[in-house]
Amino acid sequence: MTFGPGVKRSQWLPFLLLLFVLVFVLAPFSAEAQGIEVVENSVSVDFADSVTFALELAAGTRVTSVTLYYQKVGEGLTLRVPLRVATGQTKFRHVWELQPGDVPVGARMEYHWRLKDASGNEQRLVAVGFAYDDDRFQWKSRRHDKVVLYWYGSNDSRAELLLGYAIDALQPLQTEMGVTVDQDIHIYVYDSKSDMSPALPGKSEAFDDRILTLGVVVDDATLLILGSHSAVKETMAHELAHVVVGLATDNPYAELPRWLDEGLAMVSEGQIPSGNKRELEAAIRSDSLISVRSLSGYTSNPDEVDLFYGEVHSLLSFMLDTYGKDKIGQLLEAIRGGLYQEEALQQVYGFGLDELDLQWRASLGLGPRPTQGAPIPGATAGPVTTPERPGLPCPTGWVTGALALAAVAVKRRDAGAA
Repeated sequence: MTFGPGVKRSQWLPFLLLLFVLVFVLAPFSAEAQGIEVVENSVSVDFADSVTFALELAAGTRVTSVTLYYQKVGEGLTLRVPLRVATGQTKFRHVWELQPGDVPVGARMEYHWRLKDASGNEQRLVAVGFAYDDDRFQWKSRRHDKVVLYWYGSNDSRAELLLGYAIDALQPLQTEMGVTVDQDIHIYVYDSKSDMSPALPGKSEAFDDRILTLGVVVDDATLLILGSHSAVKETMAHELAHVVVGLATDNPYAELPRWLDEGLAMVSEGQIPSGNKRELEAAIRSDSLISVRSLSGYTSNPDEVDLFYGEVHSLLSFMLDTYGKDKIGQLLEAIRGGLYQEEALQQVYGFGLDELDLQWRASLGLGPRPTQGAPIPGATAGPVTTPERPGLPCPTGWVTGALALAAVAVKRRDAGAA
């Protein structure tokens, strides 16, 4: 570099330093400010087996940290996966291995990447959404109001019939029980047990064998139905009631008592099945009814399954006939607001579980219990706590509860049909 007359080299040093900063220091930050160039950002679903996330950055991009985040849309928890990064690496891949039923059919998912360089600069890529669809089949769909029915194959007439069953099942829930449907409900109809199996969250062969004869709620507003089953109409009504009532009472504080949840589902089916009726009548004759307080959870005695369902049908029928559908709607709303069942009953009806038990027994011609409120041996009192199901990046106790419900319901229906 040449200098003008009278200018000393030392006077140029500040300018040389500034030039160095501009060229060798600030230039990389300018590139960073423009964002990291992404060549590929993709996700692929292998149904019931895996979900693969892939990221490729432009050649020469240098990152020291790559983290993947993914979740089910609407859930509060996100799964975080830090990936190992080799020097100069620009291609990254993560495979989320699944078991059948780990993610509900049709679930909306989303993911994003977080990248860091050696200087600690961080960039989060825009979140990408995708659907966890059962792509083994070419699905057709038909909507009526809040119900969306999905089916495959050429049996369109059966699909229309099943949609009609769903509509018929929802009508009394809204008009007779005071439950409001304000969210889309998705019903997937499978043709066979083998088709349905990979979509179910069962974990044992014995459990699967029992569930596959029916249908099961796999998400807050998603129901799987075996369309060829002989009891599909009753199954549709029962499981839809669980979906609708679950949506109507969803809250992070109080669980829905089993007598209310199953009772509404049973009443929505129509007449009490013969097997449940026999057990109920026998228990009335011997004055051995399970108390309402103990009906808050499922019975742990397999021999009481038919009686359990017979009782909750009788109890909800009594409440509807005596106090009307508006009170049931108010009770559900109170539970949705976070009140436990005793508090909710007191607020809506002016009495609690023991008084409800007393009134219901009186309607059946029975007097007070010797010890009011004492649990019946072999029955589980109090709310049911269900564990998280592995595989999802969020708590999903509803799946485990749905499985238990479906398995117990099979025994009830099989006995009722005998």
